[in-house]
Amino acid sequence: MKIALFGFDDFGERVAEFLQKKDLVVVVLDEEEEKRAKEKFYDVIRINEISDDEIRKIEGFDIALAVLRDEDKNLFLCLTLKDLYPTKNIIAKVSNKDNEYKYKLAGVDKTINPYEVTANRIMTILKKPLTLKLIEEIIFEDNNLSFAEIEIPKGSFLDGKYIKDIYKDISSNYNILIIAIVDKEMSENVQFVTRGINHKIDAGDILIVVGDRDEIERFEEDLILLGVKNG
Repeated sequence: MKIALFGFDDFGERVAEFLQKKDLVVVVLDEEEEKRAKEKFYDVIRINEISDDEIRKIEGFDIALAVLRDEDKNLFLCLTLKDLYPTKNIIAKVSNKDNEYKYKLAGVDKTINPYEVTANRIMTILKKPLTLKLIEEIIFEDNNLSFAEIEIPKGSFLDGKYIKDIYKDISSNYNILIIAIVDKEMSENVQFVTRGINHKIDAGDILIVVGDRDEIERFEEDLILLGVKNG
């Protein structure tokens, strides 16, 4: 089964590492990614743009993995692939969960959200007796993804809100995912949001989030600054 991997940034390279080189062709649109993939001894095809003529250069693949860094280009790639190869399986990385429906409209067979995948891995590991530092080293080495425990300050704009009411807004505005909460009123144990309990957030509660480090820092800063403005 031949796989065409479109994109070779950090995420694309990690995907490629899990695939057999003999069954993989890496398709790139820029010189830097081309050089990077060739240095790793992958079979590489360079295309100049996302167009019918350029995409037709890739032949004989069964599955297309669209993981371009640019979300708009990635979506346009999926549209082009599905138009040219309607029977091929297409799997796409979606960076923003709100865009998943666009990929489905484009005919994509499956979408992968790297933040959710990472969150699921964290949920599994957090149930084991590992320290946060060790989890960081295992999961996030050489990766901009991180996770953090964030205590809700008094007067925060989240104080008194329910997790289901703010979950989507926080995920989209800060490009992070809330995966769990330590609710001081219930217990000191980690309560995963996937269990469906609509926790009320109070000052002193701790949110466990995953996302880009800079987005997590921005979220933490806003928790304090917006709380001060509202107070």
